Amino acid sequence: MEKQIPVVVDELYRYFVTPPDPRFWPDYLRSEPILAHGLWSFYQGLRLGIRVSQACSDAQ
Repeated sequence: MEKQIPVVVDELYRYFVTPPDPRFWPDYLRSEPILAHGLWSFYQGLRLGIRVSQACSDAQ
């Protein structure tokens, strides 16, 4: 596997991974900001992947 990150991945990351914002975190994780932000970012990535997958399915 290449060690270089593709440009498109870098661009998507910078667009979709926002600065930490406690308003988006579940209450049970407010005392763990690193975990809360990581979980929120991962969740947003999954949502994006599902939307892209659905868009590709609809296009067929």
